[in-house]
Amino acid sequence: MTAVAFVQEYGAPRSGSGVALAELGLEGSPAMADLAEIPGYGVFEDGLVSIASERELVGGLGGWETWLPKDARLFGTSAFGLLLLVTAADEPWVVDVHHGQIVESDLTVPQLVATLAETESRDDILRAPLFRRWHEFEGDALAAREVLCPTPVPALGGAWSIETLARMSLEVLLSFTAQLFDDPSATVEIRRRRR
Repeated sequence: MTAVAFVQEYGAPRSGSGVALAELGLEGSPAMADLAEIPGYGVFEDGLVSIASERELVGGLGGWETWLPKDARLFGTSAFGLLLLVTAADEPWVVDVHHGQIVESDLTVPQLVATLAETESRDDILRAPLFRRWHEFEGDALAAREVLCPTPVPALGGAWSIETLARMSLEVLLSFTAQLFDDPSATVEIRRRRR
């Protein structure tokens, strides 16, 4: 599976929403160069998913970097704050900030991006049906740096429903959720592939 599946599912990004890889600290990244099949970087499907877009231009990971390799760089996000990162060694990592789950993927970056086009990933991981209902209700797309978050957040017992969704910046979401899992009573689940 390649990034072609992603393109077939999501089409072209929103005009002007992409950023240069250098702005994300990913200049010269072979893994990102392997995404050449994508017709440009940016925000796709009104903000459901983004790859090298303005949304990834955050000053840091709000505390999530504590649990990640030091050289991990953010390259993609979902409307609900799922994070896609890659290390200098082209190792992809996925972070679910709402449930405190971090996975070192055994896929390549193009394969990881392609999985976002699979029905199961779109519906269960990206929560595309909920995003579509929200989009129809709101009638507009997410702003360049916005994500959606249930209030209260799932880590505090919140539910994934259209009635609970609030817009916020990715930076605020990262900082807030990292603080929740920094508490000694909460645990971050880290799954690493076996080498």
